[in-house]
Amino acid sequence: MWDILEIRLFKFLSASDTEIDFELQIKEAYREFVERLIFYLDSETDNMKRIRPLNLIHIEIETVKSLEVSYGAKKDVLKIVYSDKVLSFVQKELELIYKQMEFPRYFIKIETSWQSPLYLTDETYLIEIMEIVSGLFLSKRVVTHNGTESPLTEIGRAFEHLFNIKLGDIHKKHESVIKRKPSKVTEFLDTLRKAIAEESKNKGYL
Repeated sequence: MWDILEIRLFKFLSASDTEIDFELQIKEAYREFVERLIFYLDSETDNMKRIRPLNLIHIEIETVKSLEVSYGAKKDVLKIVYSDKVLSFVQKELELIYKQMEFPRYFIKIETSWQSPLYLTDETYLIEIMEIVSGLFLSKRVVTHNGTESPLTEIGRAFEHLFNIKLGDIHKKHESVIKRKPSKVTEFLDTLRKAIAEESKNKGYL
């Protein structure tokens, strides 16, 4: 089940103290929240398991907002703003699910006929592919069609289609990459670098 209490945005909204760069932090946390919730709702086929987390989110965020309105400091207005954004988003998603239940034939997914011919070897781990995804995201070298910074999940989904894999919760996978020990954090990228350097040396370029 999707747990709102473990989401970074909820922790920001319910925290008593705000950080120095709170506006940037809460903006990033909100975007992460939306991406993860959309992924969960798109992946889950049981409508009860989709609706219940949305109801819980609504209750928890409504409670946080009420406390901020009653007792929050003036500088915490951002918490109220983002609480309202979450509540509006959740309400729209609930309406969409109810529409889907009422008119299912209008929500039939048309799967693309294209399938990548590429697969990973048994020796390749998902965390290794996630290193590349995380590197591209953090370097800000990948953008969307309108030139804006590509979300982490979009880059991850592209690799899923490319290699016929499932990365699962991409934000959790990203955290798994960056919290590894220094000797492991870019282990696969180092392997790729060494492979290129070795080939360059064998060809006489180094």
